[in-house]
Amino acid sequence: MYRTLRYIALTVVVLLAGAPWAAAQKTKQIFLRVAGANGAPVTDLKATEVKVVEDDVPCKVLKVEPAGPIKLQVLVDNGEINTNPITYLRDGLQKFFEKLPEGVEASLYATAPQGRAIVKNTSDKKKLIDGIGLIAPDRGVGAFFESLLDAVDRVEHDKAPGLPTIVVIGTNAGAEKTADRDSPEIQQKVVKDGIRIDVVITTGGVNTSTTGTQREFGVSMAKQSGGDFEDVRTTARLATLLPEIAERIAQSAILGQNQYRVIYEPQAKRNSTPNVGVDVTRDATTVKISFDGR
Repeated sequence: MYRTLRYIALTVVVLLAGAPWAAAQKTKQIFLRVAGANGAPVTDLKATEVKVVEDDVPCKVLKVEPAGPIKLQVLVDNGEINTNPITYLRDGLQKFFEKLPEGVEASLYATAPQGRAIVKNTSDKKKLIDGIGLIAPDRGVGAFFESLLDAVDRVEHDKAPGLPTIVVIGTNAGAEKTADRDSPEIQQKVVKDGIRIDVVITTGGVNTSTTGTQREFGVSMAKQSGGDFEDVRTTARLATLLPEIAERIAQSAILGQNQYRVIYEPQAKRNSTPNVGVDVTRDATTVKISFDGR
């Protein structure tokens, strides 16, 4: 029996379906959690046991693999707005990393005056927490777009399975506009690689952008990727907001355990929001389906 979902559940695909690069995608992916008759997770699911249909038309299943852990990148604008004072930012980041469950891989980047790695990808919480002290205030402003583009590039080049998530702790200071290529390039890669982006924007302070380009783009990317957007008026809010975001990520990590990523070829002629059905041919199994694995 096929379990079905509407593609409207995947905000990214619906909002960006009109873009040429969205229509040109050659593969799609969905995520399954499969349990046996006793409720225990199925850990040896094979591609030959999975069938996918779009609007009742069979699709070719290319690969079934473990979804992998959440892979998290945290981008921090360490310019004057977020670091005056810096205590709240550091406290929030420490609580953020403390709340992540074991197994989540994370990295930490500062973005002012340009993006640079503070702690590279690791599941060692102590390394991440120790790295917070290496984030120093900078008189420059965060390289918002460039750092985000670098982050999605890192996802694209990472061949190991995982659920990519980016948390941007930015400000509304900096460039008043972005290069014409940056926005569509970021959007394209976010859709293709199934990246979730949570965005926090601290407003006010010196060198404030009058156009709000970074805020507007942050709102758009959070919405399109299924992430959350938060406006912060004072740095004090970072101390409590960042652990709240970590709790949501932790919940996603727990729900995402024992998941499979199913990669398939969509129909060449298809609706922008088809009914997607999935059937696991193994007897006495229950299947839960999602489009983002979270």
